[in-house]
Amino acid sequence: MTISLPPPIHYRIHPSHPEAHLFEVTVTVTDPDPAGQRFTLPAWIPGSYMIREFARHIVSMRAESAGKALACHKVDKATWQCETSIQPIALTYEIYAWDLSVRAAHLDDTHGFFNGTSVFLLPLGKENAACEIDIAPPVGEQYAAWRVATSLHQTQVPGAPCRQ
Repeated sequence: MTISLPPPIHYRIHPSHPEAHLFEVTVTVTDPDPAGQRFTLPAWIPGSYMIREFARHIVSMRAESAGKALACHKVDKATWQCETSIQPIALTYEIYAWDLSVRAAHLDDTHGFFNGTSVFLLPLGKENAACEIDIAPPVGEQYAAWRVATSLHQTQVPGAPCRQ
C-alpha cells in the first residue's frame, strides 16, 4: 500500500530590515485550494493562554502565482484568502518584530528571534503537510557574525551552500 503525502509547505524567513524590526516571510504552497487558498495565524500560543493576536503585526502582504500578482483579501482579523489559482502560490508578507518575550518575535541590529506561531501563516487545509523552513541571513557586513540556533534538523539543498 502506497501512502501519498501532501507536498511540503515551504517557508522562507529573512530579517529584511533589522533596524526597523521587520522580518520578511514567504510561504509557498504548491497545490493551493482551487476555491482560493486561505492563510491564517493563531491568536494564541500553547503554554500562554492569553489572546496574542499575532496577525496584527503583519504590515504588508503580496501574493503571486505563475509570475503574476494575485489578489489577496482579509477575511477576518487573522485570515487572508487569495484568489483562485491552479499554479503554486507564493505569499510574501512583512512582520513587525519588537517583542522580547519567547512568545512572539523580536528583531534588531544585534539579533533576531521568532516563535513559528507568530510568524508563519498556516495555509488552511494543509495542516498535516510537512514544512520546510529556509532561514536567510540579513544582508550587510555588520551581520556577518550572526548564527542560527534552532532545534530543527538542518537539510542541505543540492547545489546550495550550507548555512549555519
